[in-house]
Amino acid sequence: MKKLLFLFLAFSVMQVSGQTLSSMSKSTTASSSSMIEGLAANQVESLAKKLNLNETQQKQVSGLVVSQLKSEKFQKMLSGIGADKLIGSGETSKVDEQVQNALLLDKDFQKGMSSVLDDKQMKAMNGFTPK
Repeated sequence: MKKLLFLFLAFSVMQVSGQTLSSMSKSTTASSSSMIEGLAANQVESLAKKLNLNETQQKQVSGLVVSQLKSEKFQKMLSGIGADKLIGSGETSKVDEQVQNALLLDKDFQKGMSSVLDDKQMKAMNGFTPK
C-alpha cells in the first residue's frame, strides 16, 4: 500500500512539473512575440516619420518589419542584444537605432521596401541607410 501511495505521489509530481515547463515555454514565446511587436511598432513609427508613410504603407512596412524581426538572422541579433535592453531600459533608443540600421542594411528588407515606397521615399531611405 505504501508503494502504491509513493508511486501515485511520484507520478503526480512529474505531471505538475511537466505542466509547469509547458506553461513556461508558452509564456516565453508570448513575451518574445510581444517584444517583437513592440520593437516593430517603434521601427514603423520611426520609418513613418522619416519617409512620410501613409497608413497603407505603414501597414505594409509593419508586416515587413515583423517578418524580418522574426527571421533567424534577426533573432540571433536580438538575443545578442539581450532582453533587458530590449524591454524598457534607458538604452531603448540606442537599441532601436541598432535594429533599424540592421534592417536598412538587409537586402531582403530593402527589396520589400522597394515594393512599398515610391521613388522619392526610396531615395530618402537610401539617404539615411548606413554605409
